[in-house]
Amino acid sequence: MSTCLNREPLEVPLNFEFIKVKSYENDQSTGSISISLSEEDMRTFKGKDLLIVEDIVDTGRTMVALINRLCQYEPASIKVVSLLLKKTDRSNKYIPDYVGFAIPDLFVVGYCLDYNEHFRDLDHIAVISDHGKEAYAV
Repeated sequence: MSTCLNREPLEVPLNFEFIKVKSYENDQSTGSISISLSEEDMRTFKGKDLLIVEDIVDTGRTMVALINRLCQYEPASIKVVSLLLKKTDRSNKYIPDYVGFAIPDLFVVGYCLDYNEHFRDLDHIAVISDHGKEAYAV
């Protein structure tokens, strides 16, 4: 045990990039995605191992589109971890490499999940009611 405690700390080179990917309006997918990073930013991914940390994978279309886009910049690898994986018939069958919880086909908010930019600040995950959807629709 003392051998483990006396080891030098392992240093791993690590960079963070935050990407905002949007594909929903109200509770429906728009069919297109917008990505917040520029082409120049994404060129820096060449030869790097990428870990995408996602809040929820719903149909899988957005994640597949993002991965396909990132592949154009030749990263060494891409892995995806998602807190939530929604079980839905609309799924394209994409499954992240790592999943926290599988959830039913309901629209959830809170804990950084939003409905038209509302409810991100909740400290828990909840299903939004039809009344809530109507009240915060765009």
